[in-house]
Amino acid sequence: MDLYERLSLITRNTEETVTMEELSDLLSSSQRPRAYWGFECSGMMHLGMGLVCGRKIKDLVQAGFDFTIFLADWHSMINNKLGGDMEKIRLCGEYFKECFTSIGLGPGMVEYVWASELAADTSYWEKVIRIAKTATVKRIWRALPIMGRSFSEAEVEAAALIYPCMQAADIFQMDLDVACAGIDQRKAHMLARDTAEKLGRKKPVCIHTPLLTGLGGRIQTQAGEFDEDKEMSIRIGSKMSKSVAGSAILVHDSPGEIEQKIMDAFCPPISPGEVHNFS
Repeated sequence: MDLYERLSLITRNTEETVTMEELSDLLSSSQRPRAYWGFECSGMMHLGMGLVCGRKIKDLVQAGFDFTIFLADWHSMINNKLGGDMEKIRLCGEYFKECFTSIGLGPGMVEYVWASELAADTSYWEKVIRIAKTATVKRIWRALPIMGRSFSEAEVEAAALIYPCMQAADIFQMDLDVACAGIDQRKAHMLARDTAEKLGRKKPVCIHTPLLTGLGGRIQTQAGEFDEDKEMSIRIGSKMSKSVAGSAILVHDSPGEIEQKIMDAFCPPISPGEVHNFS
């Protein structure tokens, strides 16, 4: 596979690559670059995770990447997923492994790494602290929507401020060349890139995929603000979510359940020949 074919495979169906020039240089200098995608262990897997993320991971594997699926158990606990119960979080992570394996991403194809494995190394926490020292509280606060948290939330646990620093430290600790995520994770990746520059570390290339809109369609009026950009805030608030009833098609829904969810889904009136883009 030549450079153009690898670039096309990696970037198809993505929203943004930061930067294309860096990605091209990486592919020219390395046949087996290292990439990852991190997932909170937070419940049932839906199509946004299973298909959008899963297919993009398969693209990178096919393009010659050593790929890590990162099971973010500590991050899930900080974000109070599954009540912050680490036993349930770990069980959910094992469930994710089974789901990804079923679509062709088993342990022989990708590597699975738990956040708790990184957290057991004191050098990881040194990185977290050094990253925190390069950023202001305001900068970290702006990154909190990566947790699905609104700017307007009155009460945010202090532990949440560690979360974006951990995401950057994850990248450095695993010595990654590329970080993959949905476009809603952009601020955490930009924090990692800025920090890498300040600390003299390798700056990760960042590949961002679109957000799959929930079955209820775009939600214009929301309880909170998820991004400084109004359009991005609407997209984050409208994305498919397993925690919103009727919003998501789960990967293990029966054909009947999927058909019913599609029939109940939002569908705006479209004139003949008209095309709407709801990405």
